[in-house]
Amino acid sequence: MVILREIIESDLGQTLESEFGLPVVLIDPDGGIQENSANDNLTPLVGQILYDTRLENPETGQEIIVHKPVVTLRRTSLNRIPLPGEKWVVKIPIVPKFDAEKISFSLEAPTEDGGAIGFIRLYLMELDQS
Repeated sequence: MVILREIIESDLGQTLESEFGLPVVLIDPDGGIQENSANDNLTPLVGQILYDTRLENPETGQEIIVHKPVVTLRRTSLNRIPLPGEKWVVKIPIVPKFDAEKISFSLEAPTEDGGAIGFIRLYLMELDQS
């Protein structure tokens, strides 16, 4: 029997983690660092990173583009799933280049957890450098 959800989860290996993917480092609230995929410890943890987000300006109602990255990761690639209210650090490349310097972000909002189809979306906010 073919189970569509299993096929979709398998396809995330191509849609999120293939040539379009960029490396991501996760630091959980206990200080645990994940740099490699839970599916293959020799492969870097990668996901889809959108560097800019479209928002509505609350004063004018117009759409604006702001630098608030969103990271989408395959759930099976994670050692641990962020829970609501937990303080995580997410490091992503400063520019969309695989070997670029990484910058640290925190989770700005609760994660968007597509557990039914195998991905999780992280909304990021740059950490203060003070």
